[in-house]
Amino acid sequence: MGCCSSSGPKYEEYDWVELPVAAKQAAEKLGYDKKKWDGGKPGAYDDYDWDELTDEQRKAAAILGYDEATWDA
Repeated sequence: MGCCSSSGPKYEEYDWVELPVAAKQAAEKLGYDKKKWDGGKPGAYDDYDWDELTDEQRKAAAILGYDEATWDA
């Protein structure tokens, strides 16, 4: 099973190999790789608040199903 705590609502049940290309690229921008994603390990920016993310990271998070409220929850 894919990363459970930080993969977002849209892809939380996906393994890395099942992610669409855009979702995989978005996850990589947030510090994920196959080992972290499939192992349920945090990405590099999991502890950041939404307002601490760059615009590119926010767009990546949105692809994974996050918005400010769900990211900061």
